[in-house]
Amino acid sequence: MSSAAWLDESMRQRPDHSGIYVLAAAVIQAAAVETVRFEAARLAPTPRARVHYRDATDDERRKMIQAVASMTAAVHVVVMGSGMDNSRQERARRLCMEQMLWQLDQAGVEHASIETRTASLNAKDTAAIAQFKRRRIISGRMRVDFVRPHGPLGDPLLWLPDIVAGAVSSAHGSPHGEQLLAPLKPTLRTYEIGLH
Repeated sequence: MSSAAWLDESMRQRPDHSGIYVLAAAVIQAAAVETVRFEAARLAPTPRARVHYRDATDDERRKMIQAVASMTAAVHVVVMGSGMDNSRQERARRLCMEQMLWQLDQAGVEHASIETRTASLNAKDTAAIAQFKRRRIISGRMRVDFVRPHGPLGDPLLWLPDIVAGAVSSAHGSPHGEQLLAPLKPTLRTYEIGLH
């Protein structure tokens, strides 16, 4: 059965080059996409609101994480790059994206939607993805596009990897963050890579 994935990032910067870059993907079987999208849309307090982990209070984060954990049709893949140099965030993104797309391709994911950034940054991602295909890191069958998390054409499925990436980033080196993350553990598949 075919599946698709929605990707978003989170970073924890540190001045000593020991930051982390987290890329998360919510992987959903094609038959369950619309059901999970409906459930994700219900995370917003109002129809026009955007759900964003970074801007939420601890109580809101706890509720978000519990809600995402209850969406059992979604499996969450996380690639965490450790040792991030703050001046080399795009390199960290590219390395994590390479590992993530390889993992997704190996799992049979046919379509990946990444949160859109600026046109120039999307172009960098597009060039990197084309290179991954040329180097046969990922197969030519995988289709990757850019989508918005909010607005008239926004996709609330992007809120899931936003929440997961934010929770994983917050949990790194934090007992309180680990407690927040705990409900997601059964659906998490985490891979760690070095960024040095």
